[in-house]
Formats: sequence, structure tokens, C-alpha cells
Amino acid sequence: MNALRAPLIIVMMLIPYILLTLRSFGFLSGLGANPVETIIHETGLWGIRFLMLTLLITPIAYYSGIGSIAKLGKPVGLMAFFYVLNHFLSYALIDQAGDIGVIIIDIIETPYLIVGWGGFLCLFGVASVSFKRLEEWFSKNRSTISGLVYTAAILGAWHFYWQAKVVDFEPLIYSIILTVLIIWRFRVTTNRKQ
Repeated sequence: MNALRAPLIIVMMLIPYILLTLRSFGFLSGLGANPVETIIHETGLWGIRFLMLTLLITPIAYYSGIGSIAKLGKPVGLMAFFYVLNHFLSYALIDQAGDIGVIIIDIIETPYLIVGWGGFLCLFGVASVSFKRLEEWFSKNRSTISGLVYTAAILGAWHFYWQAKVVDFEPLIYSIILTVLIIWRFRVTTNRKQ
């Protein structure tokens, strides 16, 4: 992958965050009647979108025959973590005013928050081993990393679907994409072992 492309792709993936920041300062029609909910919702939405894109990169590289596309998985995955981290921090610091006791009780008492927290921890684990000095370990444990990313995506889609409280089209689409990707991954892995 061209060294120039990764920073350009990262800047492009930051556009929703920049637009959300501008909206929080009152530009572009603002954040609406419930600004905190808008920030939490938007950061979570972009987190799951980029997580889905992360999982789609491998099959795209596989079928296109362009191996360099696969190298985008790490930066796109880290951007997904960036949005999910902001999603959690917006909830914890803005909505709950950083009150650890309230946050813990809220997570324990709210099933969709338990699921979301599990997905966040999976992504946190992956992001924490993504540093350059751990690159060799990352490469050797690619299947474990991949499993954590898939688990985070499943929990993230479940969290999104559950908190919507109504049948929403977008979480349903993510569930279908995830199902297809899991079946594809299983078939590819099984074929490699034969």
C-alpha cells in the first residue's frame, strides 16, 4: 500500500467526527433537541460502520486479487476503535458526568450496555496490541485478533439492535452482513485446512 494512501484514508474516516464536532459548536444545524444523545448515537454508529468495513476488507482483497487492500484492515480497525472509544467516553463523561459508581450500576442493570461493554473490551484488546513494537506478535496471533474483531462486531451489532427498541433497518443489515462474513470466513478457513 502506498505510504500516502493510509493517512489520506484516515483523514477521510475522520470527516464524520469533524462534522460532529462542528455540529456540537452550533454549525451545520447543530445537534438537535438532545445533543448528548446525538453525540453518543453518532459516534457509536460510525464505530459499527467502520468495524463492518474492517471485516469486509479481507473478502474484498481476496476476491479482487489486490493484496495491498488487506493492509487497510489495521488502520480502518483502529478508526473503528477511535469512534467506539468516543462513543463510550461520550456516555461515561458527558451523559454520566464521569461518575464511576453510576456507570457500573447502569452497565450491570442495562442488558444492551453489558453487550456493548463486551464489544468495547474486545476492540480495546485488539487496539492495545496494534503498536509497531508488537507487530510480530500481532502477525503470529492474527487468528485470535480476527476472532476478537468478529466478536466485537457481533456484540456491537447486538448492542445497536437492542438499544434501538424498535426494528430498525440498519442493525438488521449489519446482522446479515455479519452472518455472511462468518459463513465466508468459516468456509475459507475450512478449505485451507483441507
